Amino acid sequence: MLKFNYSSIAALLTLCVFPGTGYLQTTDDNQGFSVGSFNVHYVSPRRPKLPWEERRDAVAEAVNELNADIIGFQEMETFIGRGERTENIQLKWVLENSSQYAAAAIGDPELYPSTQPILYRPNLFEPLEQGFFFFSETPDEIYSRPWDPSFASFASWVQFADLNSGQSFRVVNVHFDHSSKLNRHNSAQLVADRIEPWLNEQESVIVLGDFNALTWFKPINTLKSVGMEVADTEGSTFHFNRGLNLFPAIDHVLYSGFEEIGETLRLNKQYQGVWPSDHYPIKVALKFKEEEPGFQVGGLQPN
Repeated sequence: MLKFNYSSIAALLTLCVFPGTGYLQTTDDNQGFSVGSFNVHYVSPRRPKLPWEERRDAVAEAVNELNADIIGFQEMETFIGRGERTENIQLKWVLENSSQYAAAAIGDPELYPSTQPILYRPNLFEPLEQGFFFFSETPDEIYSRPWDPSFASFASWVQFADLNSGQSFRVVNVHFDHSSKLNRHNSAQLVADRIEPWLNEQESVIVLGDFNALTWFKPINTLKSVGMEVADTEGSTFHFNRGLNLFPAIDHVLYSGFEEIGETLRLNKQYQGVWPSDHYPIKVALKFKEEEPGFQVGGLQPN
């Protein structure tokens, strides 16, 4: 049964009047927040598709309009020659034009692959720990190649403390292979194997990114089998950089230990006639599930 009071009505009005605020107050003082995913398409001087200089303003506008409290990026990578990974012009540009964010899941590129950063609002969250694992037979070996030979791909992750509630949670940012079913299936199983111990410890977990899979495909079902729920995203998220919405979403947000608030936002638009990427960015609003007797969500508790 729903109960309404002054504060809940005020919160509802805030959402109606300012739908892009991203930061949510629920009716029971359980702090909510929003998480987004955005494949921004890599930059390569050798390939003319989606030139960065022509779309970087659109990327900045899309990030700021998305206005998520946490955003996982995929393909935030600049190809400037094999082995040269010291420059990330996309990340630098976004941080310069979206000063509300700080970056996690980054580091010395010889030690930490920094092409799938997770941006967050430092006034709302504190990163506690970060890591990565590659989709391969040697997942802890940086830049190791997948089962079916292809480009190295991986999951980046960050454990955050929610500064309002004191609870902790983990965000895993993935990019599955677009061309190899074997790689997609094995990657999903590896993610499931890595997050299952966290779930068994009753940690709250978010897995987001470009899955290159529809919601009823095996990679998503593999993650659902260990307890993850899938946020509903209606419509396409990959559009061929032409606004062609030919098949359902392949970019998703999955979660455990949370409840959804409202509907998924999908920014399927151009900015001054320019598409930011060949993927639409998405945003999902979540709140921590209520504690049940004998059940504790997250790792940190308020003082």
